[in-house]
This record gives sequence, structure tokens and C-alpha cells, in this order.
Amino acid sequence: MTRLALGGRRSTRFGPVWRGRPWPAPCSVSTRPGWRLMSQQREAYGETLGRLRRRLRTLHQCTNALLQAESEQALLRSICEILVAGGEVRLAWVGYCEDDAEKTVRPVAQAGDGVEYLERLKTSWGEIELGQGPVGVAVRTGHACWVDDIRTNPRFSPWRAAALARGYASCLAVPLIAYEASGGAVDLRGTLNLYAAECSAFDEHAIEHYTGLAASVAYAVTALRGHLAEDLTSGVTALRARAERKRAEEALQQAREELAHVTRVTTLGELAASIAHEINQPLAAIGADANACLHWLAADRPDLDSVRGALTAIVKDGLRAGEVITRIRALLTRSSVARGRCDLTGVIRDVLPLVGPEIRRHGISLEMSLAPNLPQVTGDRIQLQQVLLNLLMNAVEAMREVPPVRRRMVVRATTDHRDDGPWAIVAVEDAGVGFSQAEAPRLFEAFYTTKPGGLGMGLSISRSIIDNHRGRLWATTNSDHGATFQFALPGMP
Repeated sequence: MTRLALGGRRSTRFGPVWRGRPWPAPCSVSTRPGWRLMSQQREAYGETLGRLRRRLRTLHQCTNALLQAESEQALLRSICEILVAGGEVRLAWVGYCEDDAEKTVRPVAQAGDGVEYLERLKTSWGEIELGQGPVGVAVRTGHACWVDDIRTNPRFSPWRAAALARGYASCLAVPLIAYEASGGAVDLRGTLNLYAAECSAFDEHAIEHYTGLAASVAYAVTALRGHLAEDLTSGVTALRARAERKRAEEALQQAREELAHVTRVTTLGELAASIAHEINQPLAAIGADANACLHWLAADRPDLDSVRGALTAIVKDGLRAGEVITRIRALLTRSSVARGRCDLTGVIRDVLPLVGPEIRRHGISLEMSLAPNLPQVTGDRIQLQQVLLNLLMNAVEAMREVPPVRRRMVVRATTDHRDDGPWAIVAVEDAGVGFSQAEAPRLFEAFYTTKPGGLGMGLSISRSIIDNHRGRLWATTNSDHGATFQFALPGMP
């Protein structure tokens, strides 16, 4: 059980000692001055009743906040907001004591007019000058401390100018102090601080009211901290579980990347003959041009113009072969995901030369329709190349058994303007065997394949890559023959 050090009736007041509000001496009701006194008394009773009603309403709202609080910070903020909304104070704030060298009192919650006042406020709970105001005295004595008139009280001089500039005339500091049940150590130390626009705004009843409220707040805070301590074990367990889950997710991601790499290598292995032909062509041309150069240079009158043209062709063919090797090396390299600005038109132009020999070998007619100004996307270039490579190879495979006259492939890149911005869409359309309605739900399942000896991982990995890029990969059947596989990715702003 937490033992609280509360203000009770003992309190410290800066200024004349409060003696109660003097009531007018009794008068005869038969005289006019008596009637005036009775009228004044009724007005005084009305004002008192109004204050009591407001305080009762405020107390009710604070009680609800105490019962419904889920966090310490939210509770303190709610209490300050309720007190200001009650109309008796212009500013309410809660300060917690720090154990630094200056013994600073740090604002942790506030509400009301002139919250910026707290941004420059410097106060202490120590014995220094900044600790001689209501806040410091309330903390050290454990009792409420207030100032009736900020304009004249000498102890409030360090903060007077800023307070008067914001219309504060009087203030009250009520301690928020609680001790651990085991004996002695302070579990909570701070103050509830209120500022009013009128002088002498805090009478004996107000001080008693706010002192009781502060006691309830202190109890609620320590209770919330107790619940937090009880939840610590389960919280640590949850953190460990999340850490284990994160490690498992990282291992799964690494396994996916390894599988994607294996799939790329396998796909390039299927293209080995075509890629070798793609490299041999420029190499053969280089050899022929080099022999021609030797022949022209050996003549009595060397044909330097022809030699120059042949050397230019050699350079061009060398670059062509080098580009093919560079593309293959990029796809074969096992590397971590590296996302950045990516041009899908460039991705298409990188991949098509690798599949081009296979397309020509099967007599497939290729059409390309690349929209200008296609939006760039955020992505890993190698992964997106792998997706397109899979779609192109699937299209080639789908048309192996159809009549040669029907073998046609279309690669399109378009822009779709949506409410959330432009999207880039890449589609690969074939005129192959297509797929049935029964096969449609399983197209992107792992290990599902209709190819003899196929791994059944290409489309599954492709969808996983596109999903991780916040995009979408899907397939539709064409109205005449074959199918269209396409993916959409959000464009960069």
C-alpha cells in the first residue's frame, strides 16, 4: 500500500493570514440598509453556491478521469484540461521534481491560456532563490502554498513579469507526493499548480478541495505505475517473442532471397544456349572485322577508311558482348536487396536482349509498346528484372506447342493515373495455351507448374517480389488465345 504525504489543512500562504470572509453585522429587516444587506447576502450565497456547483462538476469529471485512466501522462493532461474548463483557473500544470544539481521542477502536463509561459519557466524545489516560490515550498513542506497577489508578493519576483503579462493574479501549488509502502523511498514527488485571473482566488475551501484532488491524483499515478510494474514481466516476454519473430522473419526473408537467386540461376541456365549465341555473334563479327583490318593494312596502299570503319564496328560489337555479360553477371550475383529510383523502361530493355535469342529461335513475333514518360518507381532493379524475365520465359514456354503462325508476344508499359498518384504497369501478352478457370487460383502457388521438370517457383517468387514493392501481380485470359501477365507498381512522386 502506498502511503501518501498530503497537504491536509496545514498550508503556507504568502501574504496576510486568511481570517475568513467577514459577514456584515446583523441589521433589522425593517430598515432599508437591512434589506440591502439581505440582498447582498443572497448574492453572496448565490456566488458561493455557483462555485460549489462548478467544483462538484469538476470533481465528478476528475473522478471519471481517474477511474478511466490508462496512462500516467494521459491522466495528468486530462486533470489539467478539466480544471481549466471548470472556469476558476486560467492555467493548470503538473510538475515533477528532478534529482539534478538545480533540483528542477519539470512540467509534464499542462492546459489553459498561456501554456507558453511554462516554456520559459524555471523553478526549483531546492533552497535556492528559484525554490522560494509556491512550487518549491509546497514540495519541501508537503503542504499547499499559495500567493494571493502576484503583483506585490516579494517571493514571486522571479516569475512576476511573465505571469502578469499573461493575466495571472494569484496562484496555488498543491503537493503530489507519495512514498513506497516498504518504507521511505519517494515514489512520486511533484506539484499541481493553478493560476487564476483574480487576486485571492483560492480561499480555504478551494485549497481543501484541490488538496483532496491532488491526493487522489497521486494515488492514481502510483496505482498506474504499479500496474505498469506488474505488466513488465509480460511486456518483456512479449518483447522476446517479437524479437524471436523478427529473427524468424529475417531468416525467412534470407531464405526467399536465396530461393530467388537459385531461380534466377536456373532460368539463366535454361537460356545458356541462347545467351551463348548472343555473345558469339558479336565475337564472330569482331574476328571477321579484325581479319579484314589485317588484309587492308597488308595492301601496298592500305585502305585506312575501311580499317577505320571496321575498328568502329569492333568497338561496337565488343560493347554489345560486354553488355550481355554485365546483365548476366548482375542476375547471377547473390546480393542483398537494394532499393532505389528505378526506370521500368530500362528494366525492360535490359532483360529483352537475354530472352531475344530464345524468342527468335521459336519464331515468335515480338511487339513492344512502351509509353513515354513512364513514372519511375522505388525498387530493386535486379528483382524487377527477375520478375520480367520470368514472365517473358513463361510466355515463350506457353507458345512452344501452338502453330508458328500464332506465336505472338506483346510487351507493354503504360501509366495508370489513380487517386493516390500515377502507377506504372508492365504487361506481357502471349498467344499460347493459356490457363483454365480451375488453374487460375493456383497459378501463383509455390511448386505449382504445368511444365515438365519445372520448379513451379517462378510466378510465386515474382508475386512475392511485387508484393514487397507495394505492387500487384495478376493474370487474365485473353479473348482469343493465350494469357496476359502484368504487374503494377506505384510511381514515385
